Amino acid sequence: MGARWTRRARIAALGLAAVVTAGAAAAADPQSSTQAPAASSAPAEQPSPPGPAPSPAAAEMLKSMREKGMLTAEEYEELYRRQAKYETEHEEANALPGWLRDWTFGGDLRFRYERRDFGNLSYNPDGNPPYVLGNQNINLVQNTALGVENRMRLRLRVGAEKRILESLTFGFRIATETGSSFGNLFNNGGIGFGTSLASDPRSSNVTLGDFFSQKQIGIDRAYLRWQPAFAPTLTLIAGKFGNPFVSKYFSGDFVIWDHDINPEGLALRYRFDFVPEKFWLEANGGVFTYQQQSQITILPTSGTTAVATLPNIDQQNPFLIAIQGGFNARPYSWLQAGVRTSFYDFEHLGTQVAAAMQDLGNGGAAINDNPLFRLNCPGSPCTNGKSTGHTKELAVDAYMTFTPYGERFAITPFAQWMTLLDAKSEDNGFTVGFDFGSLDLVKLTVMYAWIQRNATIALFTDSDLFEGFTNAKGWYISAERQLWPGVRVRGAYMLSQELNEDCHDADKSAALCDTASQISVLGPYRRTTLDRNRWQLDFTVDF
Repeated sequence: MGARWTRRARIAALGLAAVVTAGAAAAADPQSSTQAPAASSAPAEQPSPPGPAPSPAAAEMLKSMREKGMLTAEEYEELYRRQAKYETEHEEANALPGWLRDWTFGGDLRFRYERRDFGNLSYNPDGNPPYVLGNQNINLVQNTALGVENRMRLRLRVGAEKRILESLTFGFRIATETGSSFGNLFNNGGIGFGTSLASDPRSSNVTLGDFFSQKQIGIDRAYLRWQPAFAPTLTLIAGKFGNPFVSKYFSGDFVIWDHDINPEGLALRYRFDFVPEKFWLEANGGVFTYQQQSQITILPTSGTTAVATLPNIDQQNPFLIAIQGGFNARPYSWLQAGVRTSFYDFEHLGTQVAAAMQDLGNGGAAINDNPLFRLNCPGSPCTNGKSTGHTKELAVDAYMTFTPYGERFAITPFAQWMTLLDAKSEDNGFTVGFDFGSLDLVKLTVMYAWIQRNATIALFTDSDLFEGFTNAKGWYISAERQLWPGVRVRGAYMLSQELNEDCHDADKSAALCDTASQISVLGPYRRTTLDRNRWQLDFTVDF
């Protein structure tokens, strides 16, 4: 019996190289711990063979079998080397190339049903334009139009991050996109100042339809993030990245910044704890390039001739400087509160940016040294527009979060106030609202917004609320719930009304003040359709 058992034990030991783990080796004879005869004398402790070593579990198993006399010293060394070689080859065969390691992937897919109700609109064949942009079902007999739109929309975002060094991370994200334009009817002497964009910076939605055509995909983010070891709460990020100026403590922070906007440039984030987890400061700063103006280009056509491409009438590149600081406190486990101030300095604004801002609701005097006012000069065309316009915005917000019954039933009232400092009229806006609950229960947000024409930079405000315009007031209500891990459903309702039909800027003419004039492509649309209702139903899958 002893000889038969020794042969079985050696067969099990030889099978160790194929199964790698000690558990699989022991499974070759599950009764080995109870039936193996005791060795007459334990062999003397011997060092492990030189060279690569197998896994600790395999090495310990071989050592135990040698000590029990189940393996000779020669068999032990042979199996030790074979097991180490097998594990090394197995790891090399299954290892990813270096450029594929340390990646984190993720994204989301959102399907949206949306209904926009502009009310019953008048059709005027002698008007300019004869009907309001965006209408459907024009009735040429009764001279009316039904301003109701139902559409299906899709948003796909896929991103990844890779740790390059311990303190350096590279990231990117791609997303669906669709084109947009602003200010196309601003012109002087045949020179237009409209801006046409390949993708809408305020939306990654694409509308389904269009003969089942393919949908565009663009680079939504591409950045490097540095978090130095000597300052773990300091983050420096460069490229195109998520907006660091949007609050993570309450949901209603989208009047100043549409959450789909990913700024481009350089940003810094810092947190300082006066009392750890009790009282801390969060500060953000950034410099962002908003537009790159073309310069003169000379292309030689022969040895003596050349073709010159003239530069844009706007001579300088607009840029945005942003500074933000906020204090947060958590005096009790069930209470957290914070207050924050943000300052934005938008510089070197030219005719294109000014026209786009006015198309979306800002009055002419919202921009100090507005380049569009320089176009009122003798001669045609006028060419003395300058990129010297600038506007500054100040915003203050506050929140309190109560969790006496846990995070699942959190209550967060919030408020926000904003103004454009260079405007002299219609320059205030505010929001008040609250968040309630959590995604595993239901996340409810209710907000009232009152945004005057020059309360905030119209280029950046949310494109869903008030149709992306300023000079409006109304309600936003949404409810969201997580159905399963990674699967969410959301419903939202938005109601808006126009605040003032006419621009109240005593310093400038109404033609360059009120976007509801005929020089603005969006003016007639906004004048008639800003009183509207919008419903949204979203189904989102996170992966």
